Amino acid sequence: MLRSELNNMIKNFCFLLIGFILSIQTSSAQDKPIGFWRSHIPYSNAEDVATDGVTMFAISKESFYTYNAATNQLAAYSKVNGMADVEMSAIAYDAATNLVVLGYKNTNIDLFSNETFYNLPDIKLKLINGVKEIYDIYTDNGLAFISTSFGVVVIDLSKKEVKETYSFTFNSQTVPVKGFTADNMYYYAATSLGLYRISKSSPNLQDFSSWQLVDARINFTNLLTYQQKVYASTLDSLFSVKNNSTQFLFKSDYEITNINATKNGIFVNEFMPLVYVGKVKQIDTAGAIIDSFNISGKPVGVYVLASGDDKFIADEYFGLTRYVQDKKVADYRPSGPSGYGAFDILAYDKEVWVAHGSYDRQWRYIYNQDGVSRFKNDAWESFNRVWYPIFTDKKTDMIRVAKDPNDGSVYLGSYRGGLLHYKQDGTIEDLTFTSPVFEGTIGDTGAYRISGLAFDALGNLWMNQFGALHELVVKTKDGQYYNFAGAGSRLAAASVLIDDYDQKWYLVPGLGVGVYNDGGTLDNKNDDQYSSMEMSNNLPSNTVYCMAKDKEGTIWVGTSDGIGIINCPGEAIKGTCQVEKRIVQYDKFAGYLFQGESVMAIAVDGANRKWIGTTNGVWLVSASADKIINRFTMDNSPMPSNTIQKIAIDPVTGDVYIGTDLGIVSYKGTAIEGAEENNKVITFPNPIPSSYRGTIAIKGVVENADVRITDVTGQLVYRTKALGGQAVWNGLDYKGKRPQSGVYLIFVTNAEGSQTYTGKMVFME
Repeated sequence: MLRSELNNMIKNFCFLLIGFILSIQTSSAQDKPIGFWRSHIPYSNAEDVATDGVTMFAISKESFYTYNAATNQLAAYSKVNGMADVEMSAIAYDAATNLVVLGYKNTNIDLFSNETFYNLPDIKLKLINGVKEIYDIYTDNGLAFISTSFGVVVIDLSKKEVKETYSFTFNSQTVPVKGFTADNMYYYAATSLGLYRISKSSPNLQDFSSWQLVDARINFTNLLTYQQKVYASTLDSLFSVKNNSTQFLFKSDYEITNINATKNGIFVNEFMPLVYVGKVKQIDTAGAIIDSFNISGKPVGVYVLASGDDKFIADEYFGLTRYVQDKKVADYRPSGPSGYGAFDILAYDKEVWVAHGSYDRQWRYIYNQDGVSRFKNDAWESFNRVWYPIFTDKKTDMIRVAKDPNDGSVYLGSYRGGLLHYKQDGTIEDLTFTSPVFEGTIGDTGAYRISGLAFDALGNLWMNQFGALHELVVKTKDGQYYNFAGAGSRLAAASVLIDDYDQKWYLVPGLGVGVYNDGGTLDNKNDDQYSSMEMSNNLPSNTVYCMAKDKEGTIWVGTSDGIGIINCPGEAIKGTCQVEKRIVQYDKFAGYLFQGESVMAIAVDGANRKWIGTTNGVWLVSASADKIINRFTMDNSPMPSNTIQKIAIDPVTGDVYIGTDLGIVSYKGTAIEGAEENNKVITFPNPIPSSYRGTIAIKGVVENADVRITDVTGQLVYRTKALGGQAVWNGLDYKGKRPQSGVYLIFVTNAEGSQTYTGKMVFME
């Protein structure tokens, strides 16, 4: 009887353990490991396309993606999953080697096949005087001819190496090559001096003087070969090449963006820039138009697969599109934001909003029409003039995003067109003219420049309006509007931030930062006060780019010469607060915090650590900034650029969103906001596979909790302090060894002992 009961107890424990493992596997299946990178890059445009007859290989401005027509599958690529660089310039497919050749603007080269990249940095590393760019790629039976600003580089694709270089020079000047092609007997090069050719069998391919001039026109932009006949185009005309001369075929009324050949014939791609409409013409070998149809975009290439006659069009505005009998039937592009810039980012609980606009160094709008994008449920949605008519020609340069804590709606600030409100029902309303407190820019009264958005603790929305008589506007929770002007009506203001004293801080270009105190009475301006913090108050520079409030209420100010720290914001309005220029020592030498760096972005994570974005990459520093924890650049991470525009941290997931001038990446950080109670604690991964050597995260704990891990006998294996609401462990005990397989216990408690939690994790064999 005892043995039977014991067996039942063991059986029940096993079922409980299996159920426990399955439950924690399910609860954390969607989590990403600490240190996980992800790219968030636009795929809405297609600069060029190549095909192997089944798969379309498309490049956009920053990215590369494929569409397999047989499986109907899209695949997106970036530096995160193998690409060597960013900013694409050319692409070609070689049937002899089954390789896709990818050219970058900085002359780097990737070879792609079977979802794998092979990098050839030879051209990028080659020292060249003057401009170094890739313009075009042509492949011919295992060779890739790279047209560059200094000649032609030939790559042996089977050997994956540079074979030779045709350095074109004339009168000691380098001659750029814009296009290259070949027929049975000759190679052809479209150069800045005209169209040249040379026999394939010539022993002097590398000697430009041996190349024969075909046509001295200097504006040939595209070359192609169809049925062993060569064609060349300028910006508005098409020619065929016969013997040693060119023959005019026809003149376009529009801009010729590209010419290319398929099994169905020759296609001329045209664009009408004033109306953003494209035209595709199919012609025969004599230049006669066989077919012609319009598209709503800018075509840069037409391709037909090996099976079927459907046309796939590379479009600079809509990506890869499919046409059947001259009618568009589908778009093929991976999910991505609508723009590359990330002037403002708002992230919370796996929902991300990005404002893609900007302004120049003189604070002038630049007519950016990318609008804003939202990332939700693992997909991107665009809000701009393509999809929403409310984004008119005036609603450009979207630079600010703020989420209403009252109802979850989102406010969007345009640096040219005022304030938009995205409501929960999905509609967008224009609030710019709902109150006379909104003022046009002095000297440009038709522009309403919303340059800052922030909600206060009461749910009131505060705004900066740049260049107006009143630099502050508030929309109260109940819909009332008030405006305010600082001392001397400092017209220029941006990036409003609200401190723990309900004071409004904002940038004053060239004059440091301003602070405004409304006295707690929005309708009574008699008790309002204004002050400023400048270099006379020890600010490192009066050129301020960003501000952030940390978890202790301190204001961190990023300038053109490092960081200033305001430890006494409550005294600033009285003029008795001085900025701290903190001295730190990161190597052998001590100096002021980030002295000499242009600090463009500051974000505070759940552990009060600071993420610092500069024009030289990103630093993660300790809470007091006396220690560097991490540094990321485009050389040691998937970041597309070292020029940082914005950093935002999702306090729930710990994802750090890094916005650069060339796109956004996210990084799974180690810190999240602390929970009020230990009632939603999750361990990831759990169970821990035997092969796993990454970081283990225990998230959802109370802030800065004490976390201990023991075996089932109570022997301590590891102890740490949570980073905000998340503890991390490298999976090794104090002896540097991986614990034996089995069940381990997790004990969590806060400093007072009032919040405790006990959990389990399993190490697999």
